[in-house]
Amino acid sequence: MYHWHKRQIDNGQIRLTCEDTVSLAGCNKGVIPDELSKILSPSDNPPIGWTLPIADKWNKEGWSLIIDIKPKGNEVFLCELDRVYGYSYEEWSPIMLRLKLLYIEESKDDIDKNDFLYPKDPEIIYTMLYLYGSIKDGKLVGTWNPPFGSITALLFWPEAMAFFYEQVKQIDPYFITAETKFIKEWNKISEINSD
Repeated sequence: MYHWHKRQIDNGQIRLTCEDTVSLAGCNKGVIPDELSKILSPSDNPPIGWTLPIADKWNKEGWSLIIDIKPKGNEVFLCELDRVYGYSYEEWSPIMLRLKLLYIEESKDDIDKNDFLYPKDPEIIYTMLYLYGSIKDGKLVGTWNPPFGSITALLFWPEAMAFFYEQVKQIDPYFITAETKFIKEWNKISEINSD
């Protein structure tokens, strides 16, 4: 599901070739806790927000971290991990991933997930999760693994919501101002019941 791909130039385009499987989370081998541990200072304690510019760092070294969203599906859905935003509380950290959408709804017959060309101007999308892990005196604590079982919902206190909002607003302001539709039927029912 998570793979390091080597970036090489092929006739003026970037070609990505799968080299290794990697863990995103987990304090032993996970990319997120490993990269986070490298930027911490002894005064860092929760609650605290942080950012990991994964693509900025690793693209320069010739690598991309590719996420196969549907590894067993019939369609190819591949993203490059661009940035990781986190907000660490005492025992857990909500995480927001900024992804570059490389391929979606492509047939497995048309795209080789292990060797493909990087598309021009990939779309940006976000996803969120949380990990059991935090920071204490500049050190990682906890397993930094995702939850298991039926409770996987994210909980946001005001600081975390404000932190994520500010990060998106800075790098992708059009996400904040995108036009949306809203079903207002519930508002009508609420107004009738309040009379």
